Formats: sequence, C-alpha cells, structure tokens
Amino acid sequence: MRWPRRGVVIRLLIYVPLIGFLGYQAAQKWSAEREAAEADTAVAPAEAPDKLAPYKRVVELPDGTKQEIVELTDQQAHDLLGYPLPEGLPKSEAEAAAPTPSAEPAPKPKEEP
Repeated sequence: MRWPRRGVVIRLLIYVPLIGFLGYQAAQKWSAEREAAEADTAVAPAEAPDKLAPYKRVVELPDGTKQEIVELTDQQAHDLLGYPLPEGLPKSEAEAAAPTPSAEPAPKPKEEP
C-alpha cells in the first residue's frame, strides 16, 4: 500500500487530535450546563407554589386557553418574595384608591371668640 503525501499525513496528525479535543471539551460543557439547568428547574417550582397559592386564579382567555394569574399588590409581593420595591413604579389601582396617611396632622380650624 502506498502512503499519502507527507503534507496530508502531517495535517491529519495535527487536525484530528485537535478536533477531537475541542469536541470533547464542548461535550463536557454541554453536559454540565444541562445538569445545572435540570437542578435549577427541580428546585424553583417546589418553593413558589407554597407562598403564592392563595393568590392564584385561573382565567379563560377568549381563544379558549387558560392562563394562571397571580394577583398581588406591590407590598404583598415585597412581603412574600422579599424583593426590594423599585422606586418610580406606577401605583396599582388598589393602592391609588386607598388614602395615604400623611405625615402632618390636618390643621385645626380656627375658632372665633
């Protein structure tokens, strides 16, 4: 059997191990990311339904599909989930309708003697 040219043999000796090594590294990274994603999805759903279950309701949309909705005020979301409330958000309808206590007491009307 006749060997291929020397240049072809040298290229094969360089590129085959290089492509094999890079493929192995890519497979390792892919499997690590997949395991991390499976671990994240296994933990998150077990935690959330316990806290939010009383606030959930199911709504049927006009196209016939059903959507689960969680109804919370900003303060309830802060108390339940612990996230800080960002400044400058528009007030929800319930909070806008509720009277806000003022820091100063209302001035007393002046009485005439």
